Amino acid sequence: MAHDGDKFIGVDGGGTSCRVTLCDRDGKILGTGSSGSANVMTAPETARDNILEACQKALATASVDLSELAKIPTFLGLAGANIGECGNWVKEQLPFRNSIVETDAYISLEGAVGDSDGVVAIIGTGTVFTYRQDGVVRTAGGWGFTVGDLASGAWLGRRLLQESLLSYDGIHKGSALTRTVLEQFENNPQTVVEYAHTAVPGDFGKFAPLIFDYANQRDPIARRIVQRAVADIEETLDVILPDDDARFCMIGGLGPVYANLLSSYYRERISEPLGDAVTGATQLAIKHFGKGAV
Repeated sequence: MAHDGDKFIGVDGGGTSCRVTLCDRDGKILGTGSSGSANVMTAPETARDNILEACQKALATASVDLSELAKIPTFLGLAGANIGECGNWVKEQLPFRNSIVETDAYISLEGAVGDSDGVVAIIGTGTVFTYRQDGVVRTAGGWGFTVGDLASGAWLGRRLLQESLLSYDGIHKGSALTRTVLEQFENNPQTVVEYAHTAVPGDFGKFAPLIFDYANQRDPIARRIVQRAVADIEETLDVILPDDDARFCMIGGLGPVYANLLSSYYRERISEPLGDAVTGATQLAIKHFGKGAV
């Protein structure tokens, strides 16, 4: 749908944070805003509120009256938008007259490779691979923490808590890492279980930096967890990465960390992304709603 105005909004809503950019039709940034998690599957109401907060901040930094928000065409890339009716639900909850809701993976692909074919591994709190081959966009993964998100920050944290309990029970030999974790829970396994029972993916993901720190110190349990994660990443890349010069990017909070741990074949294929996810969202907003768009 064409839009005769001169402002567009791009929204990058992930499991950890929501970023918003207000731009003109040439892509010039007019204002930005940020807030907390915007995963519309795991916490839809929170996602809705954080999206609105970040959008309002973007307008405020551009000295645009908040009453204008509903009139500005908006492209939203949101974690969890591909699951069930989550994307449709949040679209109906938001005030935008003209908006498109896609996954955060879709806007990340646009930002990283533009209109070209390519592959983007997005690894942060969650994990999803998105790729374009012969102009067709597909995804692998992105099924959420309960049954997916292999190698993600949340997956790493859960594996660490599992290993810590196994070492407490004497099933697995412990390490400096598991001792450190158990000390954080006062060496009480019940406290670990209580924490895990109410934890959301972001809570598990908080343990990811600790795992990589200990892996760098050659802690055996940390290294085993990381090696398993790398193997899961490469298993997917074996299938989706084309044998040509298509751009391949590793992004997200943990993408650059894993980029240094992949086998040489994949490391040599990695390119710097052209832009970030919120840039992709604004580019898509202009493409879909700019004057002359259909």
